[in-house]
Amino acid sequence: MFAENHKISGRQTFRLLTFDLLGAGTLLLPTVLAKVAGRDGIFCIVLGVAAALVYLRLLAPLVRDMEEAFPLYLERKLGKVCGKLCAAGYVLYFVLLAGYVAYLFSDVVLKSLLREESFWLVLILVLLLAGYGVWGGIEGRARAYELLFWFLMVPLFAMFVFATDEVQTDYWAPIFTEGAGRAALGAYCVFMCLAPVSLLLFLGGYVEKRTALLHAGCGAVVFTGVVYAALYLILLGIFGAGALGEMEFPAITMMSTVQTYGGFLKRTDAFMFGIWFFTLYALLNGSVFYGGYCLTHLLGLGSGKDARERERRISIGVLPAVLILALVFYQSASALRWFELFLWYAGTPFLVAVPLLLRLVSIFKGSKAAKRMAAVIAFVILSGTVCGGCGTAELEDRSFPAELAVKEAQNISEAWLAAEYEDNSRPDYNHLKVLFLERALLENEAQTEELLDLLEQKNDVPRNTYVVAVEDAEQIMGLSETLGESVGTYLEKQFETVSEIDKRMYPTLGVLYQEQENRQETLFIPFVAEEEGKPKVTEYCVWKRGKNAGTVGCAEAKISFFIQNKLESYLLSVDEDTVLELSGARSRISFDGKGGRRQILAEICCSGSVVNQNGQASEEELTDAVTAYLNETAAGLLRGRGIDLTNSYRKLGGANRDWYFAYQSAPDTYESSVEIVCDLQIDWMKF
Repeated sequence: MFAENHKISGRQTFRLLTFDLLGAGTLLLPTVLAKVAGRDGIFCIVLGVAAALVYLRLLAPLVRDMEEAFPLYLERKLGKVCGKLCAAGYVLYFVLLAGYVAYLFSDVVLKSLLREESFWLVLILVLLLAGYGVWGGIEGRARAYELLFWFLMVPLFAMFVFATDEVQTDYWAPIFTEGAGRAALGAYCVFMCLAPVSLLLFLGGYVEKRTALLHAGCGAVVFTGVVYAALYLILLGIFGAGALGEMEFPAITMMSTVQTYGGFLKRTDAFMFGIWFFTLYALLNGSVFYGGYCLTHLLGLGSGKDARERERRISIGVLPAVLILALVFYQSASALRWFELFLWYAGTPFLVAVPLLLRLVSIFKGSKAAKRMAAVIAFVILSGTVCGGCGTAELEDRSFPAELAVKEAQNISEAWLAAEYEDNSRPDYNHLKVLFLERALLENEAQTEELLDLLEQKNDVPRNTYVVAVEDAEQIMGLSETLGESVGTYLEKQFETVSEIDKRMYPTLGVLYQEQENRQETLFIPFVAEEEGKPKVTEYCVWKRGKNAGTVGCAEAKISFFIQNKLESYLLSVDEDTVLELSGARSRISFDGKGGRRQILAEICCSGSVVNQNGQASEEELTDAVTAYLNETAAGLLRGRGIDLTNSYRKLGGANRDWYFAYQSAPDTYESSVEIVCDLQIDWMKF
C-alpha cells in the first residue's frame, strides 16, 4: 500500500519517463533509421540523444522557476490569451498522440498475439485499461511502473544477449555513406521519439524536489538512448540494412528469430510482448492524462479542492476522441501520413518552440511588449499545428504441424490456402520446425519470391523455421511412420544437436526474407532425400544474393562452412588412402588488389590429425595437398558456376569500400572479376 498524497519520487519519475520514451521508439525507430540513414543510423541515435539533452537544458530553468501547474505558469509568463493558446496546442498534441498510440497498441496486439480477433474489440479493451489507469491517478501508475521496471528490463537485456549470437557484424559496414543531410534527418527522427521527455514540465506539481525531476529526465533520455543504440546494432546485425528498412515491427520480429533449444518455444516474440504492452500502455496513459490535465486548466477547472477529481473525469472524457482517432488511423493510410507530417512539421517543433518562447519572455523580464509578441508567436505556432496535418479457433479445433510442404503451383496463394484447409482442423504454425520446398519451386525465382512475400505478409510461420529443399515432399514427410516422430522434429534435432555444422549455416525462413532485400549472402539450403528409411542431407541448393544458383555436393558445401568457421570438424580424403580430420578452424578473409588482380584471401589456421594413412607423406606435403584441394574446388565453382565458397561479398563493405561501391550497382559481375586464394596452416596434433 502507499499513501495517496499525489506525490512521486525522483526514481519513479525516471521510470515513468523511461516507459513513455521506450515503447513507440523501439518499435518504429529502427525501420525509419534503416530507410533514412542505413548503417549510419547508429550515429543518428547519438546525435538525437545529444539534441534531447540540449533540449533538457532549455527546460531546466523553466522547471526551477515554475511554482504552479504548467498551464497556469504559461498564463503567468505569456499572458492569459497566449497561455491558453499554448495550452490548447498541448491538448491537441496529446490527444492526437493518444489516438495514434491506441491504434499502434491495438495493431501490435493483433499482429503479434491475436491475429484473428476484431480490431474494435482489442481497441475498446485497450482504452478501458487506459481509463482504469488514468482513474487510478499518477501516483498509482508511477508505483506500478516502479515495480515493473526491472521485471521488464532484465528479460529485454537478456534477450539482447541471446540475440548477439545471431548478429553478423559484417552488416554494420560500410559506414559514413549516406551524407550529412540524411544523418541530420535521422537524428531528427530520434529526437521526435525523445521529445515527450517534455512531460516533465507537467510533473512539477507531483515531484517534491525539482532537481530530482531534471535528473530523472536526463537519466531517462540517456537510458533510452542506450537501449535504442543497442537494439539498432543488434537488428542491423541480424537483418541487414535493406531488410530492416522494409520491416514493420523489427524489434518484435527479432524475438522470433532467436533460436531456443528444446523445440517447443518457437515464438518468443509473443513471450516477450509484455515489454511493449506496458511501455505502449504507459505512453497511452500519459497522453490521455496530460491531455485531460491541460484541458482541465484550459476550461478554468484546475483549481479548488476537487481539482484532482475533475482532472480524472475530464481525462476519461478524452477517451471517446481517442477512440475515434484510433479508428480513423486504422481505416485510413492517408490519416497516418497526415499524423506523421503533423509530428514532423508541427507537433515536435511546437514542443521546442513553447519552452523557447518562455525563455525569451524571461530574458525580457515579462514586459507587456514581450507578452504581446509572445501572443502573436503562439498564435502562429498553434495555427501551424492545426494546419499540419472474433472467430478464433479453440485448441481442440487446431492442429500443430511440425513440418509443412509447398509445391510448385501456378497460383501460390491458392496452393497455400488449399494446404491450409485440407482437413477439418485449423492449422497453427507457431511450432513449425521445417518448411519443405520442392526443388521445382525453389528453381522458379518468381514463384519463390511470391511465396516468401505471402509468408511474410501472413506472418503465421515462425521466422526461425528451417527451410529444406526436397524432390518429393510427400515422400519425405511420409517417413514419419518409420522414424516414430515427425520428420520436422527429426531434422531439427539433426541440425541443432547432431550435425557437426553450426546450426546457423542452415537457413531459416527469416534469413530468406532478409536476403530478398539485402542480397549479400551465399546461402546453402540443405537438400534432403531418403537413405535407408531416413531423411538425409545429400546436397545443397545454393542461393546467391537472393537468387537460385543450382546445387553443390556436401563436400563443396562443407568447404564453405570450414572457411567460415562454422564446421566443428572436417573429415577430408586427400586421396584414396589418406583421410584427415581438421578442427578448430580460425579463418580471416581479406581482399588484395595488387598487381591488377582482385583476390579474395582466405587465411585459415586449424588443428589436424591423420585418421588413416597408408603412405609416408610428411606434414608439409599433407598441408600442401589440403591447400591445393581447397583452392582447386573453390576456383572451379567460382569460375564455372559463379559460386563464392568464402561468402566474401558480405564482408566487402567493411573490408574494401572501393570494391564495394564498384560492385554494388552490378553485383552479378563480382564473382567473374575475383579469384580465391586459400592459405592453410595446420597444427598437426597427431601424425
